[in-house]
Amino acid sequence: MLKKWRIAFLLTALAMLSVFVVACGSSTGGSTPSTSTPTVAAKTSSINCATGNLATGGSTALGPLVQDAAKAYQAACSGATITTQLTGSGAGLKGAHDGSLNIGSSDNFVSLTKNPEYKDLTDNQVAVVIFSVIISKDVTGVTNLTSAQIKDIYTGKVTNWKQVGGPDLAITVISRASGSGTRNTFEKYILATPETISGANHITAKSSGDVASNVGSKSGAIAYDTIDFATKHSLTTVSIDGAAPTQDNVKTNTYKFWNIEHMYTKGDATGLAKSFIDYVKSADAASLRQKDGFMDLSAVSADAIAAKTPAAAK
Repeated sequence: MLKKWRIAFLLTALAMLSVFVVACGSSTGGSTPSTSTPTVAAKTSSINCATGNLATGGSTALGPLVQDAAKAYQAACSGATITTQLTGSGAGLKGAHDGSLNIGSSDNFVSLTKNPEYKDLTDNQVAVVIFSVIISKDVTGVTNLTSAQIKDIYTGKVTNWKQVGGPDLAITVISRASGSGTRNTFEKYILATPETISGANHITAKSSGDVASNVGSKSGAIAYDTIDFATKHSLTTVSIDGAAPTQDNVKTNTYKFWNIEHMYTKGDATGLAKSFIDYVKSADAASLRQKDGFMDLSAVSADAIAAKTPAAAK
């Protein structure tokens, strides 16, 4: 009997001790680990997604940004299909006007003097593009060209690099086709006259990528292209009138060979077109603009923007 009483006493004592330990462990000073899984908020994007099919096209200079943005947008926004045709600024404007494109990209403002029919297009400015004059690797000793020297090359007056401080080497001149936004910018802000170069040592490239490939493979070559294509193809760029093609020089328009990139729509952009354009110029796409060599419009001074804006567009 006594033995059973002792066993019952010990069991009671052990039960009281376990209650005490649990109570201490659940106090505010305790550190009992939790096995529950915390709730993590789902990552959200600030993209105002829209659905549907969107046909874009035009500028080959703006092309890399449009293509990268299209991939990122479609990855974030299910139900959106975006296609891009890189056929040049002129074709982009025509496509936006005739309805074959929802967005037509251009490196230039629409000239209603030359194309009054384009008055139905709405200008959506998305970024700043930097262009550069590039030369092939065998053109040694040339780090700067004046606007006058470049003009002489592209009008056929200078045909050998020794005439502008380079080696005794024939110049291979590479141009873009008429209607190219890059060519229009080059003629307006560097040559101040149309190109008139022709002959056996002259090549017309179809796109920004073709320009870069030709300069990389042709002896004595000179061309003009975006700084992005020049950098990605490890091509040699030259200063123009003593100013290098840098973002700091563009900000103040010290360096003249740059322009504003446009995504034109027929009438005001709506639906998927508006959503995509908003994304291209948004903070969400900042890393894409940087990767592809574009600057934000807000990074350039108001005076510099005004210098690139025709009076009719102000």
